Amino acid sequence: MNRVATIGFFDGVHLGHQFVIRQVAEEARKRGLEALVVTFDCPPREVVTGKKCHLLTTLDEKKRLVLAAGADRCEILPFTPDFAALSAKDFMLEILKNRLRVEVLMLGYDNHFGHRNPDHPETFDDYQRYGREMGIEVLKMPPFTTQHPSPITHHPPPITQNSTFLRHALRDGDISLAAELLGRPYSITGLVVHGRGEGHRIGFPTANIAPESVETILPKSGVYAVKVRNKGVKESGNKVFLGMMNIGTRPTYNGTTLSLEVHLFDFDGDLYGQTLTIDFLRRIRDEQPFESPEALRKQLEKDKADCVLNDK
Repeated sequence: MNRVATIGFFDGVHLGHQFVIRQVAEEARKRGLEALVVTFDCPPREVVTGKKCHLLTTLDEKKRLVLAAGADRCEILPFTPDFAALSAKDFMLEILKNRLRVEVLMLGYDNHFGHRNPDHPETFDDYQRYGREMGIEVLKMPPFTTQHPSPITHHPPPITQNSTFLRHALRDGDISLAAELLGRPYSITGLVVHGRGEGHRIGFPTANIAPESVETILPKSGVYAVKVRNKGVKESGNKVFLGMMNIGTRPTYNGTTLSLEVHLFDFDGDLYGQTLTIDFLRRIRDEQPFESPEALRKQLEKDKADCVLNDK
């Protein structure tokens, strides 16, 4: 089957990305074709600049979210220096036309691809001309606007709808804004590893999380109300738990390295070696040092009451 396609990195698959994918899916249905999203295994700017980027989603998460947004297929291409050197025309012919059987290419209003010549930057008109020469119809999509409400709050998101703005919201600890931009709570996935056991000793056992990717963006340090998902939980029929998570250095215990510790409400079992997905619901407070473990325990009681009260 031939395809209607779009191209992009789609980090986070936020509401703007979802809007693009829906346009591609609708056009594909009208034409009886397959809806294809073409993306890359790493941020193109990493290869171009040599600088590592922090990401909102892992490759697996991105592919799952792209398909959930309406695409029939998500093609992940390796972005190498040789790939970066491909001209837009060669990319369209060799990759889109010959390899992926793209019949219609849909581009966002500010979408650019291919090796760029700063003296002769290519425009949408150039993409259309290349397409006519090789049999690919190139269409321009309308911009995503604030008229599209967030499924989380049902309010229009900010005009600035991009992954960079979303990263800033997370680094500021603005979980509510991040959820509005994503249309879902921001989440991280990681493996439960052994910690120091300090939480268990004060009555708040925690699962220490090692994120799946070292490039995963973490929200600002502090305490958060969270929802924890785990398909591997055997101790309870309920596989989704409310809880609270601390991101920080454990200053009460003179810690110096960043840790992620989540306490699950109404759960008593062994999670070591299991993979948890943490959905961030609300920010409770900043991380702070306490004069003693007992003072910390009393604050955690208040934090838990706050989480439970506001989640009812």
